Amino acid sequence: MSTAGWTFHLSPHTLDQITGLPEDARSAALDLVDRLEADPYRHSVPFGQDDGMTREASFGSWGTMVVLCNPLTRRITMLAVAWTG
Repeated sequence: MSTAGWTFHLSPHTLDQITGLPEDARSAALDLVDRLEADPYRHSVPFGQDDGMTREASFGSWGTMVVLCNPLTRRITMLAVAWTG
């Protein structure tokens, strides 16, 4: 994971969700985490009503991750991850 810019919060629950994905999805999800740490707004779109913090990003061919981007702390928290492949 990148140490510059933003920090993706990897709690035990988040790690369990990511490691529970199939191998190809897990790799794509971790690539997305790296991209989000570089610039979460560039690599995601608003989720629902644009509150400036809740974002959705796609990974791989079949994955979606919903994250909360706190601009004050520059911390990204994963709220949900789905893989439909």
